[in-house]
Amino acid sequence: MNDASAEGRRRRWAENVSQTTANDANNGTIGRRLLNVGEAAQYLGVSVDTLHKWVQLRAIPHVKAGRALRFDLVALNRYIDEHTIGTID
Repeated sequence: MNDASAEGRRRRWAENVSQTTANDANNGTIGRRLLNVGEAAQYLGVSVDTLHKWVQLRAIPHVKAGRALRFDLVALNRYIDEHTIGTID
């Protein structure tokens, strides 16, 4: 998988979440900022098992709400930006 397709997929996902959040705000409901494990794994393009390993190693930001594991979309985007390796010019 190349970086361009991963970046495009990440942008499309973020746009969908943003649009859903905006629609929820317009409808008077609370918008979603936290993703569950499956959604976060899909967003990052990794398996659920890999995501669980990263959580166990505390390698990725996450939120524990009781037994539920959630991932802040803003923190995931920051994580992606911080771990992006640039090209050699």
